[in-house]
Amino acid sequence: MITRRGVAKANADSQSPSPAVGRALRCGADGVEVWSEGAVQHWPLAAAPFSASSSPLLPSGAEPLSAIEPGDLVQRTAAGVRILLRPTAGADAIFDRDGDLGRLLADGGLRHQALVERALLLRQVRAFFDRRGFLEVETPAIATSPGLELHLDPVAVTLRQGMAGDRVHRHLVTSPEYHCKRLLHGGLTRIYSLAKAFRSGERGHWHNPEFTMLEWYRAGAEADAILRDLRGLCRAAAGAMHRHRHAGRGAGGGAVGRDVWTPGRPLRLSFFAALERFGGLRAADDQGRTLPLGALREAMARMGVEVRPDDDEGSLLLQAFAERVEPALAGHGTVEITPWPASLASLARPLPEAPWLADRFEVYLQGVEIANGFGELVDAAEQRRRFEVDLRARAAKGLPQPPIDQRFLQALERGCPPSAGVALGVDRLLMVLGGYDDIEQVLAFPFERA
Repeated sequence: MITRRGVAKANADSQSPSPAVGRALRCGADGVEVWSEGAVQHWPLAAAPFSASSSPLLPSGAEPLSAIEPGDLVQRTAAGVRILLRPTAGADAIFDRDGDLGRLLADGGLRHQALVERALLLRQVRAFFDRRGFLEVETPAIATSPGLELHLDPVAVTLRQGMAGDRVHRHLVTSPEYHCKRLLHGGLTRIYSLAKAFRSGERGHWHNPEFTMLEWYRAGAEADAILRDLRGLCRAAAGAMHRHRHAGRGAGGGAVGRDVWTPGRPLRLSFFAALERFGGLRAADDQGRTLPLGALREAMARMGVEVRPDDDEGSLLLQAFAERVEPALAGHGTVEITPWPASLASLARPLPEAPWLADRFEVYLQGVEIANGFGELVDAAEQRRRFEVDLRARAAKGLPQPPIDQRFLQALERGCPPSAGVALGVDRLLMVLGGYDDIEQVLAFPFERA
């Protein structure tokens, strides 16, 4: 069924005089109801409208304008409305929501609205960083090393070097981080990347194997500078989406049925404080040092958190955080979790004053993780050690072991400036701000339709 919930019904008199093309939904005595430019529009018939036979795309003897049928492609011009093409498929097939047209029309045009708001969000991102003197950089989608962390399941690809060259094995990137930090070594100081990233084994309401990642970095900056950027970007994006939904529409919900959500003042907690506040689990001493492994296992078992025989400190802490903290964050708007235990440092540096903690932060909006950032680790020897630990852990679990990015380590060895950076999921940000319930709603072609 085609509905008009939240979709503007525009009168042709208010439209641009240039010819418009749309899909006929139904035809009445006073005009045609058409899906065009993301809205259900009413196109009145001129006193002397074109006939269907005036279209060179229709065979001679085609039906007159008065016989426009649902599914016809029609054009509005200064002289009237004419049929451009009558598809061979019937209306039921044309408007079936399994097809691309039917999917965009379904639910009051919700997915079309999401595509418009995605374009708006991307423009806002670029404008935000351009105003602050950042340089947009392009990084490879295919790389030697995709990232070695245990939770990553990279996508392997095989290519030929030249028409008859040898086969080489590469991976689709899980993040542009290595390449961005190599550019920091190259002398760039403020950069951002808007690119696709790929992770196998990730599909759900908030996950698609191919997704849009925004990363940005500041050389010589602390993590707090990146957090200030992040807060400002989220407010700017929410404001732009709010103004767009309200412009000439009378209501801000659009096809989603609710207004844009605007992030407020953040709640800021350390990793261990969040575990204690939301999970009732005291996993560290007063200085933030993680409890000995045996004591940690006992504390988690008492709280009912699953403990497996092969779990190390990092696995136990991450499990407790996922089970007890993340579900409780939905009622707290914006939440910033920092710092983190060193066992979950990822690519973050140790805190100078407390090396058992990592200069890492995660940001949650309405309970959804949208960003993961670091005061970046630039110590080549420590980075190599962490890579080797990751590879041993992957081998112990029988997981693929991609190669270490030696050029990345070389850049660190030759000097990468102290810096801070963050990775932000663009699809998730659009979902949270716009009120969308599933990532498929904000993608033109989710994995199953790609």
